[in-house]
Amino acid sequence: MAADAQREPGRESERRGRQAPAIPEGAFVGPPDFIGVGVHKAGTTWWWALLVSHPEVDGVARRKELHLLDRMRDGPISDEQKEWYYRQFPRLPGHIAGEWTPRYMAMPPMPRVIAEVAPRARLLTILREPIERYRSGFKQWQEQSRRRSLRRNERIGKREALMRGFYGRQIQRLLEVVPREQLLVLQYERCVRQPAEEFARTLRFLGVSPYDPDPRLLTLRYNQTLGDKGALSAKDEAALVAEYEAEVVLLKSLVPDIDLSLWPRFAHLESA
Repeated sequence: MAADAQREPGRESERRGRQAPAIPEGAFVGPPDFIGVGVHKAGTTWWWALLVSHPEVDGVARRKELHLLDRMRDGPISDEQKEWYYRQFPRLPGHIAGEWTPRYMAMPPMPRVIAEVAPRARLLTILREPIERYRSGFKQWQEQSRRRSLRRNERIGKREALMRGFYGRQIQRLLEVVPREQLLVLQYERCVRQPAEEFARTLRFLGVSPYDPDPRLLTLRYNQTLGDKGALSAKDEAALVAEYEAEVVLLKSLVPDIDLSLWPRFAHLESA
């Protein structure tokens, strides 16, 4: 029996098997034009909403994170998997389409997967000051554990939150498989301060027409971590700074336009 083109290969009988979107008349499918690869708790849902508001970007807000490439990381990638992944990106002639799954950048095998599945895709990431990202990410991990009534080891949650802020090595892995001009690294704090300018920069990178979005979208925030994220003790903060310093130095060497004055805990590394 032929595989159902509407259902993810290998998951036809699973309740969570993803449904492919409809292909509008005149549209075509193929590898994504762009992939947002990072990072968690750095405004990516906000930026995605801005992108899909553009008339030349085909996509909808609710189909931001596909989590499909991470299912290809452990073995050979079949043609069926590739074709089904491409089926997620219908677009009209002259338009572009893509996805944004913030987990991708933190996964060591992902650059190899992207190089095989979508070698021409433009890659985007938004980086947030790593300790603030850590605090927000760990707070969300705690809330999810509480909501699902899970008894999870907090050391695991802290380690995951820490690892997601290792930006230097993550960017380095990406640049081993894609040219520098194929990767746009945005800084969350700069996007908050200058959303119109940074959005225009994003559109230039993607090669679409200039566009002024609804001004309300420029200041709207999604999935904010609410409530007290918990104060860090001086000892814990110093330990996190020490963990991240080498990563920030490496990041700065790879992405010189990162503005460390926007990350006060690491401003002393500006000339390192």
